[in-house]
Amino acid sequence: MSGMRPTGRLHLGNLWGALRKWVSIQDEYECYFAVADWHMLTTAYDRTEDLGSNVQEMVLDWLAAGLDPAKCVIFRQSRVPEHAELHLLLSMVTPLSWLENNPTWKESLAELSKTKHADIRTHGFLGYPVLQAADILIYGADLVPVGQDQLPHLEISREIARRFNGLYGGVLVEPRAMPTEAARVPGTDGRKMSKSYGNTVDIFEEPDSLEAKASGMYTDPTRARATDPGHPEPCPENPPGCSVFALHKLYNPGWEARGAECRAGAIGCVSCKGDLLRRLEEPFEAFRVKRRLYDARTVEGILQEGSVKARQKAALTLESVRKAMKLTP
Repeated sequence: MSGMRPTGRLHLGNLWGALRKWVSIQDEYECYFAVADWHMLTTAYDRTEDLGSNVQEMVLDWLAAGLDPAKCVIFRQSRVPEHAELHLLLSMVTPLSWLENNPTWKESLAELSKTKHADIRTHGFLGYPVLQAADILIYGADLVPVGQDQLPHLEISREIARRFNGLYGGVLVEPRAMPTEAARVPGTDGRKMSKSYGNTVDIFEEPDSLEAKASGMYTDPTRARATDPGHPEPCPENPPGCSVFALHKLYNPGWEARGAECRAGAIGCVSCKGDLLRRLEEPFEAFRVKRRLYDARTVEGILQEGSVKARQKAALTLESVRKAMKLTP
C-alpha cells in the first residue's frame, strides 16, 4: 500500500522515487494506491480550490506512467471512510510523545511556518502519522514501498500496530518496508526537486517548457569556459553536483563517458544541456501520447470502482478491530 498527496502535477522526483516502483510491483503483489486527499489537508487546508483538478491530473499521470487499474486498486482516500474510523481508534492508543517527538513533524513545522500559508500547528498535522498508519493497516498491508528517507515514517506505523496488538491481540498486520532505489533527482537549481522550491521538471512537460527548464539547469559554477575541467558529481568544489549530469545518469546509457568528458573539459555545459534535451524528448513525448488516451470521465470511473474495492477490503479489517476493542457484540 502507498499513496501520494494531490498537491499538483507530478515531477521527475515522484517518477523515479516512487511511481516507477509502483508500476514494477503491480504484477507481483495485491496493490492499493491512494490519492491521499485528506493528507493534503494537513498542510494545505486553506488551499482546496484546485483539489478536484489536482486529483484528476495526478491520476492521469499515474495511468500514463503505467499504473493499470486492472492490476491494482486506485482509489481516493476520502471516499473510504473506514480510514477515518481506524484513524480515530488508533489515536486513542497512540502516546502524544510519539507525535511530538517525530523529527519530520518538527522539521516540517519549522519550514512551513515560514510561509504565508495557514497555521499548521493543528491537531490534524500533529496526528498525520496516525492517519498514515490507518491508511496502511486498514488493508493489512505487509509491504510498503519507501525510500530510505521515509523509513522513520513507516516505523511510527509499525509502533502503533505493535501497541494496538499488545492491548487487544494480534489483529493488525505490522508492515515491513519494501526499499526503493533512491535515484538522485535534483531540481533545476541543484536543490532537492520540490514543488515548494519551484524547481521541478514535471513528468509531462510540453516541448517549450522542457527546453526552457533544460537550458536553465544548474551545472558547475566553477567553469568559466567550456574547456575548464568540470565537477559533475557532488564534491567540495560543487557541493550540489550538476543537475544536468544527474539526469544524464537516468536517461543516458553513456552517462559514465559523459562524466569523463566533463571532468576532462572535453564538452561544455551548453552542449551537454542540448544533448540532455534530445535524450528527454522521446520519453517525454511517449508519456504525453499515453496520457492523451485518458480523460476526466475515465479517471472518475477508475476512482469510483477502486473506492468500492478499497472499502470492501477495509471493512474486513475494521470489523476485526471493533471486535477486538469490544465495540461490537
